[in-house]
Amino acid sequence: MGILGNWRLGKVSGVVALALLTAACAPSTDTDKESAEAQAPLGNQAQTLYVAAEYNDDTFRLHYRLEVENPSWYHQYWRFTDGEWVRMGSGADGPDPHGLYEDRISMMLDDGSVEGFARYGGWMLIHPGMRSLDSAMSSDAVQAHPTLGEAMGRSDVRKYIPQSRNVDRYTDQARWDDVKSEQELDEMRDRGEFLDLWQWRAHRSNPVGYADNGYVLHYRLNSEGRGMYSDNRDAELDRPAYMFDVEKTGIQSLDWDALVAREYSQDDWYYISEDIAVPFDAEHEWQEGDVIPFRMLQIPDGARGAITADGAYRDGAWRVTLERSMRSPNRLDSKRLREGDVYNVAFAVHHGSVGARHHHVSLPHRLGLGVNTGEAEIIATYSETHLADTDLNWYPVELIYPGQVTWEWLTSQHPGAGLIKADIDIKVSDHHGYLPLFQRYIQRHERRLKNTQPPPE
Repeated sequence: MGILGNWRLGKVSGVVALALLTAACAPSTDTDKESAEAQAPLGNQAQTLYVAAEYNDDTFRLHYRLEVENPSWYHQYWRFTDGEWVRMGSGADGPDPHGLYEDRISMMLDDGSVEGFARYGGWMLIHPGMRSLDSAMSSDAVQAHPTLGEAMGRSDVRKYIPQSRNVDRYTDQARWDDVKSEQELDEMRDRGEFLDLWQWRAHRSNPVGYADNGYVLHYRLNSEGRGMYSDNRDAELDRPAYMFDVEKTGIQSLDWDALVAREYSQDDWYYISEDIAVPFDAEHEWQEGDVIPFRMLQIPDGARGAITADGAYRDGAWRVTLERSMRSPNRLDSKRLREGDVYNVAFAVHHGSVGARHHHVSLPHRLGLGVNTGEAEIIATYSETHLADTDLNWYPVELIYPGQVTWEWLTSQHPGAGLIKADIDIKVSDHHGYLPLFQRYIQRHERRLKNTQPPPE
């Protein structure tokens, strides 16, 4: 039987079916494969994220193991150049020339409230006009929008679920500027119709022992409370607001040459935080190449500070543990976790060496707490005490480059658009074996898109 002969109705990830459908409709050649692999911004970074989980009556713990050859715990910095302070590490779409972008691991979690997420995962959240896509809207257009710009003070478009736009059902076009009313969005929050977003950041959260707690509704939003970082910037003078406290750290600044040579280890002061900072001294005799971190780290609070983190790079891999209460820290922006329940999850990994957009994502998977084998791929183990690595149930989550596949394209121009609109669930046997085929299709689509994409309005 061919690829199509393996299909049957079921209750699993429809995006896998779409992968096979598109691949079957657009067969590749060896030339396509070589070209795709040559253009893929994959480098020699990880293609598999290992995930394990445990819980007890009060606490949920999520574990990551990610093998990476070129880890980065650096982010953005001020550099003293020709008598001025210049911000380095812009977080642009492509690789930063100096490697000043952090590694990140993210998880989106759904308790069944967001229709379609169990099958399509993160591809539901990508839409024309979003930042870092070729179709990204101009900052002027976003700032003029009554909700995103005038009410929220935003200048770009970020992830959102289609249900947050004025559509009849989740398969319709969900324009970035067609946002539901504030009353309707509040009602969605009250119903729990949003996605949890847990983000572990190697620079902006890990040094202070936290991961960022947020959610996705009509935008990628922060949970209630103070975050774990802010800008170390004197906005009026466009220079650092703080520098290192020499009495606590033994330094006032870092050295540019040592920074780009990646000589600062995880035990060094490669970051700055409130407890080791003093106000910036403009009278100090700053030298060419002096460096001060651009992000100021701080202890978070409220729901945004609900996830603690312990992460380190050792033996060729990031090893990270996140911990949060089973109860929701705020039901309007965070999900409750309960024994016996199954959740839809999708993961993303950003490698500092390849920049902001060129990340890797997973298909949606199921995370179950104390459930039987077969009910979920990732099964959290009940344990009163913290389990050792060897006692955890590790699950390999395969990752691919998502390209610029948007929800609007999937529900209109994509060969499988009719299956999405018909709301058909399709199961594909041994779907992991076809991920490379899906990857190649995504890469060909992006190359075609770059040749035909009109400039943003």
